[in-house]
Amino acid sequence: MSAAARHSQAMHFQARAGEKVRNPVLQRALQKAKPLFVGKRAKGIAALADDALDFETLRTTCEGIRNRTLADLDVWLDIFEERATASGAEVLWARDGEEVGRLVVDIARRHGVSKAAKSKSMLSEEAHLNEALAAAGIRPVETDLGEYIVQLAGETPSHIIAPAVHKTIEEVEALFAKEHGRPIETRTSADIPDMTREARQVLRQHFLTAEMGITGANFLIAETGTAALVTNEGNGRMVTTLPKVHVVVTGIEKVIPTLEDFATLMRLLPRSATGQSISNYVSLLTGTQREGEHDGPQKTVFILVDNGRANLLGSAYQDMLRCIRCGACMNHCPVYFSLGGHAYGWVYPGPMGSVLTPLYTGIENALDLPHATTGCNQCGSVCPVRIPLPRLMHQLRTDQVERGLRPLSERLAFKAWAWLAGRPALYRWLTRRAARYLSWLAGEDGRIHIFGLAPGWTAGRDLPVAGNRTFHELYKARKRA
Repeated sequence: MSAAARHSQAMHFQARAGEKVRNPVLQRALQKAKPLFVGKRAKGIAALADDALDFETLRTTCEGIRNRTLADLDVWLDIFEERATASGAEVLWARDGEEVGRLVVDIARRHGVSKAAKSKSMLSEEAHLNEALAAAGIRPVETDLGEYIVQLAGETPSHIIAPAVHKTIEEVEALFAKEHGRPIETRTSADIPDMTREARQVLRQHFLTAEMGITGANFLIAETGTAALVTNEGNGRMVTTLPKVHVVVTGIEKVIPTLEDFATLMRLLPRSATGQSISNYVSLLTGTQREGEHDGPQKTVFILVDNGRANLLGSAYQDMLRCIRCGACMNHCPVYFSLGGHAYGWVYPGPMGSVLTPLYTGIENALDLPHATTGCNQCGSVCPVRIPLPRLMHQLRTDQVERGLRPLSERLAFKAWAWLAGRPALYRWLTRRAARYLSWLAGEDGRIHIFGLAPGWTAGRDLPVAGNRTFHELYKARKRA
């Protein structure tokens, strides 16, 4: 079993989902956040209407950029390595998360690092890098506000762009009071700007004393050997300029050919993520501190990680490598906003996680995730690089069936249905009686409150019944009319 699979809890999705949907505090936090994400993105996309390149045209262009890169991924990675090395950086390669941990710990020891300040990196979550650093006696400090909150809480991020979206203001206030040693009574009410200032004061000392900065990269630009980092907090700038060592940990699929490609993708990335036309901080990081410069790292290391990505090239799932980690799919997903991110059991939640987690940890270790969908295609319709997420989830379900990974009861049920569907007269006779039975069971209000044959359908909601006639009967009646 791979290291990713060992850390994943995706096989417990159903149990975790049941727990999360019954958590009133979580539900309150999620329902408050969803309209903010959806509304801001809608305004950001609407602002493109007056531009020469509208949203759909930009989507097509960005999809093309990502497809062209993936078609020659090895070439662009070689070019990136060559240009990054020429600018003074070191480029290392990691097969999996465990190798990432070994490489970063080795770099830290060679440079006498005792503390590493981190800016948000989902790849470091894949690699469980914080645990590897702590085991080596190196203190990792998350400096993105959301990541800092979940680190204090001993949790993992529940959203890729809003890691602490599952927390209420009151929960964060209580956590800060406990961890910062300040009595909660000193604040009259939960105040976000006040708590942000408090976190900033605590984190400032870590920025000034950390010997290593660790970040991810939104994109790697091949023609210049540059890491592009897009953030809304100043911590990214401090983590990449103050420490003497800067380590970039990112996936091999993040490379793009040119700065022009980066500029095009940036038309959609912030709009899809937060609704902004441009993020507060866009950093293009190339090489190391040069003579006469007063900030920047003395040592820059890029660690380019596979961790299952290369296996997707040329497969039915290659489209998933186009993902630019904007979070739009989960922001519009009714399943995600009913459960939150932790129910998914691994690094990536929502529709993207329902595809990536089975692919990276093993389909047999995440059987339920491809089924965590309503099939509404909201995720596919908002994806800025046109990833067909519902189709990929359907393909994963097909693979499960072909490999015999679905429960025996489910396989027998589908075989029985297939046998019945192949006998139209018998099928119509049985469905007529089933429709009458369901109508009788529903009673006058047209809803089944407890369905004994399949209790899961009515465990959290009533089951509406359309009527006591089948589609065939209704169709025939309309033709006669």
